[in-house]
Amino acid sequence: MLCLYLCGEQFNGSRSATNMLLIKRLRNTALHRLKRELLNTNSLSFRNGSSYHSIESQHAITLEINGETLTFPHVWLRDNCQCHQCFHSTAKSRILDWTKFDLNSKATQVHKDENFVRVTWDDGHTSQYRLDWLKFRSFTKKNQQQYDTELYKPPKVTWKGDDFQKICSTNDYSEIISNDKALYKWLSDLSTYGVSLIKNTPNDETAIEAIVQRIGFPKQTHYGVKFIVQNVANTSNVAYLSSNLQMHTDLPYYGYCPGVNLLHCLVQTKSDGGENTLSDCHYVANYMKEHHPNQYRILADTEIEWSDIGVENGNEFYKLYRSPVICVDKLENVTRINFSIPQRGSHFPGPIELVRPWYEAHSLFLELNRKFSAKFKVDTGSILVFDNIRLLHGRNQYEDRANNIRKLIGAYVDWDEVYSRLRALKVKLEKRDYY
Repeated sequence: MLCLYLCGEQFNGSRSATNMLLIKRLRNTALHRLKRELLNTNSLSFRNGSSYHSIESQHAITLEINGETLTFPHVWLRDNCQCHQCFHSTAKSRILDWTKFDLNSKATQVHKDENFVRVTWDDGHTSQYRLDWLKFRSFTKKNQQQYDTELYKPPKVTWKGDDFQKICSTNDYSEIISNDKALYKWLSDLSTYGVSLIKNTPNDETAIEAIVQRIGFPKQTHYGVKFIVQNVANTSNVAYLSSNLQMHTDLPYYGYCPGVNLLHCLVQTKSDGGENTLSDCHYVANYMKEHHPNQYRILADTEIEWSDIGVENGNEFYKLYRSPVICVDKLENVTRINFSIPQRGSHFPGPIELVRPWYEAHSLFLELNRKFSAKFKVDTGSILVFDNIRLLHGRNQYEDRANNIRKLIGAYVDWDEVYSRLRALKVKLEKRDYY
């Protein structure tokens, strides 16, 4: 392979005829002109000591970082320049003027040392990037999966009823309030499994507020910032009855419904009832996809109208929202579950031929959730926390007595706030510069 040494850098070319012409030009061409022409060949590399990178085309730079060969498009690199002219360091935001951005920017010089790579562009601008920062954001499937699991969102682990005692972590109220590591562990477990318990909660109706504040902000609905769950005869919500509460997700009639449900048990019933039922709909959806694919497809493809109509604290509401029972992304990963028999509207927004098959699929979905559910009774002083867009929850009938009135204090938090707190804690606790 022909090698050209220029300014201490070694250029390697794979097309000998092209390189022979370039050698002739070297005798009477300025160095920067030669480098620019070399950038236009198909397979060129710069070598500096034991590290090297190559530019394989006019549109990308390839670097070797920690033994991996990684390619970065010019347009992405230029867009993500970290200099003070292009990026605001305290706002953590891009500030380059996009009306002046050149989609066809090309690198003319590249220098790599142990920790950084510096790129000079054809307009004279210079960018510098940390190598570990680049590697973490690189385009290989392996590294993109690492970014997703390490920073974007913890991967979910599905479970069925028999697994509940193993996957449902128990956390101490005071530790979550005072210790960032305990807060991070709790939120990480909640994100992974969709459920957790907080023990030793003060016997105070405001105790749940401190937990919410450790995350971020509560989500207010037409039921308020907080809500009380106890038997109310003339209620605006069937959850406020002591009769059997069928398995459901809360507030499916919201386009952006509450992501996390927190229920602080101030007083638990001493009657035989009052048991909670929880099921992981991600497990059930995967089970249906494998064993009942037609019914799964119906629930994923058919929009249903969800509704809530009434008055709460003098506020009239008439909520309607349409969405399938099983919501999936482009990769068929489940993103949200909508399920509530009381809050499913009477209007079926689909063809009449689909009505019977949908009801059959709906019944199967509930049957499987009941089959794979966990049953337990939350203790007084505990907060049950669960993923409202992943889990179905319900409660058995119970009986209040004069000296024992079951009472829970509830609150909601959006998943945006949970994931935001998780990432902020990860940066704080792990101190990794490339985040």
